Amino acid sequence: MRNIILAFAVACVAAGCATKQVERTSFRFLHWSVSHFSEGGYSVASIPDSKGKAMAAKYVKFLDSVDADVIGISGYDENFTTNGSIKAATALFGGYEKAVGPAKGDVCNAIFFKPGKATKIDEKEVFFERHFEDTYYKAVKLNVSGVPIWFVQTHLDSNTYLSGHGKDREEQMQKIIADFRDEPYVVIAGDFRVGVRIPGKRCFPAPEEYKVFEKAGFELANLFGTGTYPIESPIQPIDNVILKGLEISEVRFLEGGRLSDHLAISCKLTVYGQK
Repeated sequence: MRNIILAFAVACVAAGCATKQVERTSFRFLHWSVSHFSEGGYSVASIPDSKGKAMAAKYVKFLDSVDADVIGISGYDENFTTNGSIKAATALFGGYEKAVGPAKGDVCNAIFFKPGKATKIDEKEVFFERHFEDTYYKAVKLNVSGVPIWFVQTHLDSNTYLSGHGKDREEQMQKIIADFRDEPYVVIAGDFRVGVRIPGKRCFPAPEEYKVFEKAGFELANLFGTGTYPIESPIQPIDNVILKGLEISEVRFLEGGRLSDHLAISCKLTVYGQK
């Protein structure tokens, strides 16, 4: 009897009866830390109104070249120009719907998504209990072709060298993990600022800080610690896209026409189901 059952199982697999993974949906995601449209120099836009239209066209050209369905932005600023006459949401992301968190100093997180590809189910923002800067994450739950996916955009602390703040960034990562541990589909992106900063000297890269996510079952787009900052000589792997429940492919690190001091990260994300 046992041999009969085994023979049937083998025959079933050969006939294509085994469970197969089938693609439910795929989409392109882009993370970019735009540094408030000021090349990292200030916490507000430094583009004068006289150059606003020309500069906006450059940003749009880059965004159109990626053609992402969902975009996560760190260092966002609604005022694209210094006097606020040009707004980023309309001038750069006119074809997208938005979920924008509050501007807190250098920190402002935003998520943009194409209405034909995704619809909003829920959103929230959570400020980290342990912090030096006003760091937080902005999250929006989107229905992407029938699949509910949480998109989390964040910007973590860099001041771990200050007394009493050595564990801030790690605790902020653990907070994100805890809040989305039970969610099946999650995309976490941002400027994670991993590294050892020494005042008056450069920041020493520390990609090993991402291991807290790997231990929790997440996957990294920036798996090998590719430098994303500064744009002139990117050695610090501070930008990343971190996933659960999705397959990642076509990961690219993009200069974006040097419109920011960070490289952007583009990738294709796929949700599979069982047949």
